[in-house]
Formats: sequence, C-alpha cells, structure tokens
Amino acid sequence: MKYGVLGPLSVCSDDGVEVPLRSRLERTLLAALLVRAGQVVTVGQLVETLWADRPPSSYASNLQTYISRLRDRLTRTTIEHANGGYRLTVPDEDLDLARFRQEAKAAHAESGEQAVERFRAALKEWRGPMLAGMSIPLLASDIAHCDLERLDAAEDCADAHLAAGLPVTNLLPELRQLIAEHPLRERLHGLLMRALCRAGRRADALLAYQHARDLLVNELGIEPGAALQRLHQAILKGEDDEPAPTNTFPVCQLPPTPAGFVGRQQEISRIARLLRPGAIVPVVALSGQPGVGKSTAAVVAAHTIRDAFPDGQIFINLAGASAAPRDAAGALADILRSLGVPGPAIPDDLGALTATYRAKLADRRVLVLLDDAADPAQIRPLIPGTGGSAVLVTSRRLLGGLVEARHVHLDPLTDPEAQELLAHMVGAERMARSPAFAARIADACGNLPLALRIAGIRLATRGLTVEALAERLGDERRRLGELMVGDQQVRASIAFSVAALSPQARAAFAALGPVGPRSVAAWLVSMLVDATSSDAVVEELVEAGLLTPDGAGPDGEPRYRLHDLLRLYAEDLPNDDPAARARVVTAVLWASDIASRNLPRTVTWARAATTAGPARLPDGLAERLRAAPGEWLDAEVDLLVDFVLQVADDDAALALAERLAPFLWARGSWTRLREVLAVAGRAATRAGDRRGLAWADLINGILRLVRGEVAAAAEHFARSLSRYERLGDAHGLACVLSDQAVLYGYQEYAERAIAAAERAREHFAAADDPLGAVIAAPALSAALRGLGRFPAALEVDRRAVAQARVLDAADIVLGRCLNSLTVSELLSGAAAQAHDAATEAVRLLRPTGDRYVYLAALRQLATAAAGLRRRTEAIRLLRESRDLATELGDLLGRTSLDRDLAVSRIGDGDPASAATGLERCLVEFERMDIPSGQATTLTMLARAYDELGKGTEARNARRRLNEVRRDPRDLRTPMLTEIMMQLAERV
Repeated sequence: MKYGVLGPLSVCSDDGVEVPLRSRLERTLLAALLVRAGQVVTVGQLVETLWADRPPSSYASNLQTYISRLRDRLTRTTIEHANGGYRLTVPDEDLDLARFRQEAKAAHAESGEQAVERFRAALKEWRGPMLAGMSIPLLASDIAHCDLERLDAAEDCADAHLAAGLPVTNLLPELRQLIAEHPLRERLHGLLMRALCRAGRRADALLAYQHARDLLVNELGIEPGAALQRLHQAILKGEDDEPAPTNTFPVCQLPPTPAGFVGRQQEISRIARLLRPGAIVPVVALSGQPGVGKSTAAVVAAHTIRDAFPDGQIFINLAGASAAPRDAAGALADILRSLGVPGPAIPDDLGALTATYRAKLADRRVLVLLDDAADPAQIRPLIPGTGGSAVLVTSRRLLGGLVEARHVHLDPLTDPEAQELLAHMVGAERMARSPAFAARIADACGNLPLALRIAGIRLATRGLTVEALAERLGDERRRLGELMVGDQQVRASIAFSVAALSPQARAAFAALGPVGPRSVAAWLVSMLVDATSSDAVVEELVEAGLLTPDGAGPDGEPRYRLHDLLRLYAEDLPNDDPAARARVVTAVLWASDIASRNLPRTVTWARAATTAGPARLPDGLAERLRAAPGEWLDAEVDLLVDFVLQVADDDAALALAERLAPFLWARGSWTRLREVLAVAGRAATRAGDRRGLAWADLINGILRLVRGEVAAAAEHFARSLSRYERLGDAHGLACVLSDQAVLYGYQEYAERAIAAAERAREHFAAADDPLGAVIAAPALSAALRGLGRFPAALEVDRRAVAQARVLDAADIVLGRCLNSLTVSELLSGAAAQAHDAATEAVRLLRPTGDRYVYLAALRQLATAAAGLRRRTEAIRLLRESRDLATELGDLLGRTSLDRDLAVSRIGDGDPASAATGLERCLVEFERMDIPSGQATTLTMLARAYDELGKGTEARNARRRLNEVRRDPRDLRTPMLTEIMMQLAERV
C-alpha cells in the first residue's frame, strides 16, 4: 500500500490502484494516524477529531468499528491499540511524508549536485497543500510544522544549488514564486539576491534588496536583519558570496526597536538567559515604576531573542495603567484574529477563547509580549499551554501573585546612561559644552527614559540651549519637584512637554485622552482644533513625542497613537476647552450617522429614529463617508465599539450603538454586537429611554433566535413589542412583529405568524416605510407556507421581488426576497424556476459581505439542486453552507445543514454514520424546541434505521414523529423533507 498526505489524502495499492475510502470519518481517522505514524494518538484525540465537541454516546464502539474497517482494507499496515490510543505503523517507503523527510535528511549529508538532487527528490513528494480539502484541528500544528519543513527544504535546495555552482536560469523563477508566497522570509530574499548576482544581474539584486526592505519596513516596522544587510553591502562592493540570511518566520508583531536605546544590558542579558533554548520558563515579568522604560526594554529584549522563537512573536497592549484595563477575553480575541481566526468563529467565553488560543500555539515556539499588564488574573489566560512558547510581560506592579514568573525589575537609568540618552538626542558635543546644566536636566527628570526623551525633544526641536532648559526646570520647582516621588516623575515630565505646546495643540492633546488606548485617524484629531490648522497641530504633537504615527487604516487615512502613560496624563488635564471633548463625541456620532445612513439598508430595524448632530467634520470627510461608508466603518469599527463601551454619555452610547448595530450584524460580528447591546441596554435603563430599551430587546431577540435560543428570543420580542406599543411607535412595532412572525414559524404557530406578519405590513405602511415592508415580506410568505397556502405565498414573494427591483433596493434585500421566492417556487412544483431564483440570489449576495443572508441563499440553492436531483451540486452547496453557518455561530442553521448532510450519507452507502449524525441533530432540535426540525429529522432517521435493518428503532422514530406538535395544514415541512430525502438515494 502507498499512502500520501503531502497533498490530498491518497491510498493506493502497490500497482497504483486507488483504494476507495468513501466515509469522511474513515478518511479523517486515517489522516490523523498517518500524519502521526509511529506515534500513539489517544482515543480522546481521535474522538475529538471525528466528532468535535458532540461525540455520540457510542463513540468508543464507533471508533473501534472505523479502526476495524481500516485494518481490513489496508495491507502491510499495522494499527495497534497501545497506551490508551492507536498507533499506525507503515514502512517509510510507503508514506510520502516519511520519504520526504528521509530525502531531506540525506540531502543535508551530501554536498554539491548530489545534495541538490536529494532536495529536489524530497520536494517532489509534495503534490499540493498537506491534506488538501480536509479540516482536522488535531493536526493543525503538525501541518504547520510540515509546511515549515517544506519551506526549509526549498530554501536549503536553493542554497545547495548556488553552492554547487549550477546554472540559475530555472532557480530564479522558483525563488520569485516562493517569495510571492512568503514575502517576509528574509532568507528567500537573500537567496534571490545571490542568484541574481550569479546571473550577472547585480543591479537587479540591489533592487531585490530594496523590495525586501520596503516589505519589512511597511509590514513589520523593522529593518532587514544583519545577515541580509551584510549581503547587500557585499553586493555593493562586488562581493556576492556572502552567506544567505538566517531563517526567520513571518509572524512578527513586535514594534520596531527604538532609536537611541541605552543601558539595560544586565536586565536584557538575564531575560535572554531565562528564555534561551532549553531553559524556557513560562513567564518573565518586567516591572518598575511608570516611565522607567519597561515597554522599550521589553521590545529590545524581544528583538534580541527573536531567533529563539522562530514560529513568531505576538505583541498585545493590555492597558493595565488605564482606568479600564483590557480584559483577557478581548486580548485573546485580538490575538486569534491576528492568527487568522475569522471574527464570527471566535468564542464568547474566556475558557473557550483560552483553549482556542492554546491550540493555535500548540507545539510552536512563540514569544508573547504582553505590555502594561494590570494583575496576574489578566495574564494567566494568555500563557500558552505548551513548553516551547514563553511570555514576556511588563507591568507597573511587581506581580508577586504570578507564581509562574521569573521577575526582572527595572530601576531608573544611572547618571552616565541618562547623559548618554540626552547626548544621543541632542548631540554629544552640545551636551559636553554644558555638563553641569545637562546633569541638572537629567536629575530633574529623575533619570527616567520617558522624561529624558521629552526633554531631549525640546532641546532638539525648539532651539533652546541646555542652560535655558535647565533654568526653566529650575523655575518650576513646585511642580517638577514631584519628579523625585514615584509616579509624579512621569507626570512632571509629561506636564513639562505639554506646557510647551500651543493652545490648540494642548487642547487637542487633552481631548485625545478619553479616546482610549488605540490609534486614531487624522480626521478625529482635526476635530479637536480649527480645520485650517489641524495639520500643524498634528505635526506639533508628533514632533513633541506626544503623538506617534501609526501607519494608515483600511481606508487609507493616516492614524496616530498616544502612548498609554501620555493618554493617562491627558485624561487628568484641566478641561480648559470643554467643547473640545464634546466635539469628539459629537463628531464620532455624526460621522457614524452619515456612514450608517449611506449603507444599503438590509434589515428592517436599520432605520434610525432620529438624526444625530450635526457636527463640523473635516473637509471632504462627509463626502468620503457617503461614497464609501463601508470602508470607513471597517477602518473605525474598533474605535466605534470602544466609544459605545466607554463613553460616559448614555444618550450618545445608545445612539452610536443604534447606528453601529446593522453594520456589525451584516459583517457577522455578533460577539461584538452582543457587547454593544449590553452597554446600550444599561445606558437606556439609566437614561429612562424606553425606545432604546425596546430596540435593544428587539436585536437581542434576533441574536438569541439565530443561536437556537427560542424561549429567550420570545421573551425579548414580547418585551420589545410591549414597549413599542406603549410608545405608539408604529415602525418599531413593525420591526418586532416581522421577526416575531419568524419566531412563530419556528414554533409551528402558523396563525400567529400570519397575524404578526400582516400587522407588521400594516405598521410599515403607517410608518411610510415601503422598503421595510419589502424586507419583511419573506416573513409573511413563510407564515403562509406554514399553513400550506403556497399560491398566496408565491404571490407575496413575486410582488416583493418586483417591488424590490422598482425601489432599487440593495442587493441584500433583493437577495432575501429571492431566497423566499425559491422556497415558494419549490413548494409549487417549479424546481427549475426555484433554481434560477436561488442562482440569482447567490450571485447578488456573494460580494455584499452580508454572510447571513448569503448563507440562506446557498442553502436554498442546495435545496433547489436537490429538487432537480443534482445530488453532487446539492451536497457541495450544503457543505459550503454548513462551514459558513459554523463561522457565524448560527447554531440553528448549522444543525439543519448537519442534518441534511447526514441524510446524504445514506446515499453514500454509510447509513450508520447517517444515523449517528441524525441522532445528534435530533437532540439539538429538541433542546431548541423546533417542531419542524424534529419532524424532518425523525423522518430521515427512520429511513437510516431501515437501511441498517433496525426495524424496532425505525418504528420508534415514526412513533415519535406522530407525537411531534405539528399543524396538519403544514404541508411545507413534509414536502421539503421529501426533497432533501432524495439525497438518500443510492449513488
């Protein structure tokens, strides 16, 4: 037998005939055992791999069945039970992964052309991405490690090629392709430069270096490593035989090493010893008073030991010095997003976040730099679970309760070091001319690096003499005398710099404090001053070291950041210009109002009751907001969410939440939406805002419904409806009633659903909202279908589609109406027309970004394909839909899709797997109290039991089906069930 995992999973006999493994679970089980061939894979790991977090009650016997099947089908392969798991043993020559590693190892023992041949033989074993087309979380770290092995082998092959003096004609395109796939891999850039020199193209080699440097600076904010720089210098001198740069991993979030760093050699050396390979401790805590340079020293230390952590370096600011430190859950969510986990798939609770984070870092060597921690509880969830990674954390506190940590304390700089830092910023000659006055400046700054840097900026940019600055410090003894006590050292240094600002810049600095510990766009800074001088104010703050450039946002707007200590000082400044702080809030609310109103309206409740503002905005911003509202909201969503969470004005928090909620819903950012709603609800309660409470209940009900929490959704809808009725708010009532109709449909209360949908339509008319009525039309159609009134439902859907086209509604609205039309066409016996409608819906919805409505379109297209007996197409669409529902956290939708995929396995010849999956889905539908879901699942389950010859179980399933609460007029559920049951037909 020959096995392949370096590409799609393949199993062939010795004569090349493929051995079929039709069951997905068998293929998954074999892949897990092959990748870890020769190792014991525990039963728990295999169960988690096969069934995730919902294993069947008979998982042990099921696993043994799959193991037995593999043993029967695979020759020359041993699968033995050992140490609480299973170990697969296969000859090395029969597994491509083993052959790859053997050839790569042999290549390292060779030299010249023999080494190149061996490397190329190893690389030929790869047929594509490892286990392409399969998703096996258990193997994520193994696959990542193998991908690195492949990349290392490719680099070593190119290195051997150059060392052997072979022609580089074919090597150049290979290297360019590798660089395109791994643009931040310094070694690849070095190999390309050497190959270009070998080809007599020194000028191109120098251009390649410039390209590499631009990438590293723009993406990571760092200069190329020493080896790549040496190679560049060698090429400039005509010496092109410099060794290639060392291997680096592209995941690096470290800030750049600051210029002029002095001292700290003893502390950095100790950190390096504690974290050196083979002596890694879980945590190193770097502590000291504010302004002592903890963050700077930690960044320098992290850069110093980067090579010991080749899998990456993660950086996160925990804002521990602020009044609202970052919670561990928020920090973990940010880290997971940076590691590629999509927002909707990020868990809600801290335990699940920690587990996902540790799984991502399992078996990797990653350095996690946590800046400005508040306390041990904030840090512990962020400690990786495997020994190869480590944490370097800074904090104002000693963190004595963090027993896992080794502690390193930073004291103020020594006198010579403080003088050296000032000399670097101002010039050694200038400082040497006035040594006594320079010493007075350093002494007044308490030898704290932050204060020294601010003083140095004053000397370097304002034209002051050393003597004059020392005298100014001396004239303000009362305030600057606080430099001698604790935190007041930093405060006095910051106050000294802020006092030198122009009145406009000082007002802008003070107003930036409440914005919070994040970058801000230039437009927001300009709101703090007169528009005519905003650029000059920003430049003044940047030059004074009080505002740091932070690149550009997704919308291309320049962004800036206040250092956390500076921001804290800004928050405590006297409010000389109260209007400046008010302008920040009103500008954010006004800008978000313009953006939200210019987004295509896709949900009934996306119509704000009142208009915010107006507020003055920078020239051109309002036009950009109207032209590209989605891009602006993408760039500012973090800022806007934080404003909702932190702004003290309840009315502003509620208004901003109302404008932000439709965007978060459409983007599938439901975790953030729940956070926003929690704050909005509390704000509405404090403000006595009954309309705000009604709105928050409505959106919470919708979020509960998609999670399958039907009872909780019903409570929220009932409260919202009652509040809107007392307010006499026709539009609010219409929105609640349209979603309440959907809820009633799930509960099999068809008459209630129709009544609610009809009332919603009446209220939309009373509120003069024809688009709202179109958006809500699918709820009425679904209710009519629930009573078997298919012609009436079809008429509602056709009218809604026509009206959406007349109103030039957003593609999302038209797509939603087409989704409903698809179902009505199917139930009316027009499968071909249904497929056409669903195809148009998918085409319209794919580019919109509203993944929830797109999910519905994919699912309806799958149903239409099943109705046309296009089995392969239907299953492909169902799988795509199930993956999307999982990412969104749509538990109700995912369970329905899991059910439809499960019944298709009967047609694949695997009724046992089908029955297991259907049993699991039935439990979920019963928990959610969804009668139609229970009825469909029991029908499918009876068919699976029939196929298995389990007559008693089949009869019990049909008996239970008769006990499910159903309206006898509901022909929709059995008809749709019959359509999907066609997937159970044997292939």
